[in-house]
Amino acid sequence: MALFEDIYFYSPIIRCKLRDRHIAFYQKTLGFRLIKEENTLVSFSDWSQETSHFQLEETPGLLSKDIRGPKKLHQMIIKTPYPQEIESLLANGAKASRIFKGEKGYAFEAFSPENDCFLLHAENDLAALKEITADQLNFHALEDFKGLSEFKVERIILNVLDKKSSQAFYQELFQNQFPLSLDFVETKGADLAAEPYITRDLEILEIRVPKDYDLKDAKAYFESKGQKVYLDKSEKVLVISDPSQIEIWFHKIK
Repeated sequence: MALFEDIYFYSPIIRCKLRDRHIAFYQKTLGFRLIKEENTLVSFSDWSQETSHFQLEETPGLLSKDIRGPKKLHQMIIKTPYPQEIESLLANGAKASRIFKGEKGYAFEAFSPENDCFLLHAENDLAALKEITADQLNFHALEDFKGLSEFKVERIILNVLDKKSSQAFYQELFQNQFPLSLDFVETKGADLAAEPYITRDLEILEIRVPKDYDLKDAKAYFESKGQKVYLDKSEKVLVISDPSQIEIWFHKIK
C-alpha cells in the first residue's frame, strides 16, 4: 500500500524518572552518545554519523507511578555492526546481567534503572548466541573507544494482554509494512494497557515520513479502520495508539 511506502522507524521513546541515572546507563552500558537535552526529552545517537536514534522522556515521580506487574516493554534488541565495540563496552565496565558469545563476537543483556531489558548484539542470527560466564574472561577495549559507531533498534518484544489483537493491529492495519520488527508475549498485568503518561514504560514508537507525505490521507485511512486519530493543526504529526496504548507517531520531516 502506497501509504506505507517511504516511511521509516526513527526512534522509541521511553518514559523514565531521574534522567541522570538513565543517561549514565545508556552512555556507559549501551554506548550511546548524548546529543541533546530539551525540556523533558533526552536524545541519543551514535558516535559516528549520528544516524542512530533513541529517546527518553523524563517524567517527575509524582506525575507517574511504578508499574504493577510486567512492563509493556519485554525486551528491546539493539544491533551494531561492530562486535569489537560491544567487547569494548564490557571491558569498560558495562553492567551486563547476562553475557553471550556468537559467531561475530560478544553480546550482552542489560537492565536500565527503570528495569527495561536490552539485548545488544552484532549477529546475523540470534540463534548463534550462547550464554557464557564472564568470571575468567579478559575483555579488550579498542583504543580511543567512546561508544557505538552505529546501532539500530532491530526488534522490540512487547508484553500484551491479547496477542491476536496486537498482531492484527500491526500486521493488518499496516498491511504488513510496519517499519519495525515486533514480537508479542501474551501475559497478564494491571498496567499493560495503561495510558502512556501514567506509567514509566515504552511510550512512543516514532515513524518519520517525507515532507510531501499527506497526513490527511493517512488520517482518513486510519479512521476508516476504526482508529482514533490525532492530527495537529500544522499537519506535521499524526498519532494513533495500539491496543496497549503505545502511541505511534507519524512525524513529517522538516
